[in-house]
Amino acid sequence: MKYVVRSLKYLVFLCVLYVGLVWLMSFDSATPDVGLVELIRAQLNSERGVWLVVAFVALAAFYPRFGFMRRRIAGCDVAKDEIRIVNAMQTYGFKLVERRGEELAFRKRGFVGRLFLMFEDEIVVRRVEGGVELAGLRRSVARIAYQLECYMQNSRFE
Repeated sequence: MKYVVRSLKYLVFLCVLYVGLVWLMSFDSATPDVGLVELIRAQLNSERGVWLVVAFVALAAFYPRFGFMRRRIAGCDVAKDEIRIVNAMQTYGFKLVERRGEELAFRKRGFVGRLFLMFEDEIVVRRVEGGVELAGLRRSVARIAYQLECYMQNSRFE
């Protein structure tokens, strides 16, 4: 069910982006006195418009599969290295919102940041054998994992 909701959110995001771009195109001097609805209708009635709709649906269908990831970091412990984990999250604007046993849940700070991430901004750090696992939006998890790995490497010299 989560997959479908994420997919629908991304489809809505793509549609809003498309309407915004068409609205900007409506200010072009080559299309005087043509409204937004007429421009969208004309574009969607063409063959390119049909392919655009197909591309939007395909992108939205596969976005949850490729837009989210899990990343393991060896040698890290949720309890022992919690300060390092929180610091790595704060570096990228995330705050701790919930502790669930051996899991830490983080969310993006601020409404605008959450909006840009389509409110799919939760990153969960959980204990796994030999380290921790970060799960969430791909671009956020990749950045935070790199930062946390650097913190863990630097902690060896303390």
